[in-house]
Amino acid sequence: MSMPQHTSPLASGIVGIEEGALDFDRMPEEPAIYRLRSSGQRIMYVGHAGDEGLREALTTLLTGQSMTGVRFVEYEVMTADAAQAAAEAEIDVLKPLYNTGFGRFRNSDVRLPKQARRIRTAMDNP
Repeated sequence: MSMPQHTSPLASGIVGIEEGALDFDRMPEEPAIYRLRSSGQRIMYVGHAGDEGLREALTTLLTGQSMTGVRFVEYEVMTADAAQAAAEAEIDVLKPLYNTGFGRFRNSDVRLPKQARRIRTAMDNP
């Protein structure tokens, strides 16, 4: 599986989430692509921060949703258009767990078969 190629980042880094809290002050305020990783380095979510900046995007995402198992935030600062294109390409290739459509139930068209219901009749008392 080859990773999509995108423009080189202006800056990059990895920040650990200590005991469920992320130090948002260490995050840059520029547009960027970010990946949320588990302790085993599995990519759990890929997103991009546009003009609102990385700090604002992560604040909104992590305070609004419960994402179990996320331990690291990896980011690459780049232009807003490049970040959006790179995020879309990585989501298609990596299919992260928490991105929409790639979670546990990936196909909304899947239907469980209907189970036949058997009517039980009560036995007469002797």
